[in-house]
Order: sequence, then C-alpha cells, then structure tokens
Amino acid sequence: MKTMTREIRDKCTNFSNQLDQLEERVSAIEDQMNEMKREEKSKEKRRKRNEQSLQEVWDYVKRPNLRLIGVPESEGENGTKLENTLQDIIQENFPNLVGQANIQIQEIQRTPQRYSSRRATPRHIIARFTKVEMKEKILRAAREKGRVTHKGKPIRLTADLSAETLQARREWGPIFNILKEKNFKPRISYPAKLSFISEGEIKSFTDKQMLRDFVTTRPALQETLKEALNMERNNRYQPLQKHAKM
Repeated sequence: MKTMTREIRDKCTNFSNQLDQLEERVSAIEDQMNEMKREEKSKEKRRKRNEQSLQEVWDYVKRPNLRLIGVPESEGENGTKLENTLQDIIQENFPNLVGQANIQIQEIQRTPQRYSSRRATPRHIIARFTKVEMKEKILRAAREKGRVTHKGKPIRLTADLSAETLQARREWGPIFNILKEKNFKPRISYPAKLSFISEGEIKSFTDKQMLRDFVTTRPALQETLKEALNMERNNRYQPLQKHAKM
C-alpha cells in the first residue's frame, strides 16, 4: 500500500511539474505575443506619423496654389492664355483685387496635363502664386461673394490640397451640414479644421475625437450631432464614403 501511495504521489508530482512547465511555456508565448502586439502598435504609430508628415509637407508645397474648377477649355491654351483667363476671372468677380501689385503668378497649368476628348468636364486649372497671401485673399473674396463666374457661367475656386486632406475635409461633411442647418455658422479652415460658433464662442476641432469630447459638455449639441458622430464611428473601419462637398 505504501509503495502504491508513493507511486501515486510521484505521478502527481510529475504531472504537477509538467503542468508548471506547460504554464511557463504558455506564459512565455503570451509574453511573445504581447511584445509582437506592442511592436505592431509602435510600427502603426510610426506609419501614421510618417503619413501625417508627408501629408503636411505636401499640403505645405501646395499651399500657394489655387484650383479653378469648371473653366471651359479652348484651343491653343498655354500659360499666358491661362494667366489672362485668371486675370479675367478676378476682374469679373473681385475688381477690388485687380490693382494689387502682389498678384504674381509663378506657374499656371491644366491638370492632368494630357488632354482627353473622353473627359466630360474641363480639366482643372492650378495657379501657383508667388505669395500665399494673394491666394488667401482670392479665396476669402470668393467665400464672401458666394457665386463666382467666368463669362457669366458659374465656376469654383478652391485651395489645392493633398488627397488625404481633401478626404479629411469630406469626412466633416455630415457634421458640417447639420451645423449649417442649425445655424452654428460652421467653417472648414486650412488644412481640415472644423470651426463653428457655440454659445457665442468660436470652437475649432482638428479631429472628430476632439469634437466628441467637447459635445459631452454641451448636451443639446451632443443630441444634435449624435446621429452623425455615431454614423462616423460605425463606419470607421469601413470603406470611406464620399460626402457632399462644402
């Protein structure tokens, strides 16, 4: 009986040792997995930082640029003709800017450069000014005027932004439209910052999480934006949708 008891005890001890070893192996594997997750998160943060830096550099390069949309194309266009077209648009819409000495265009061209007869709309015009201030004056005047025309027909003037910044602006779309409808006087400022008036003060947000944190202090505003913010959160990992342009 003693021998049997000792054998059982030895087997239990051996089993316990094996279990301890197994737990140690599992713990080591879990540690490795956690370390891999930390490294992956670190890589993802670096990737996002690099993308953000590249986006900022690209937007900085494009900052003196003005994009003209909807201007009809003509035969034999060149830089001089396009510059004259821009001057005509300024004269037609913003005559008070015509006499200013700092309307100096460094470069102007259609984009894409290659013409295609299959394209249904005119190629955009990109005008690069020697000074950012002039581009900003034209855009400000366009916002104040509301309707910009070329030979009486409507066109659009916008900042020339990177694709990522344009997407960030579009993603404010549903929220912007609700705020506009409720008379919060929203604006999208450079590069993709949402601003609006709340309780007599101008509030600005560079991302939606900042806005979520803010609306928790404004229950009425939180209720107003609840659907748009929830929709954006639900769609965060789904393909990006195109919203109405501001």
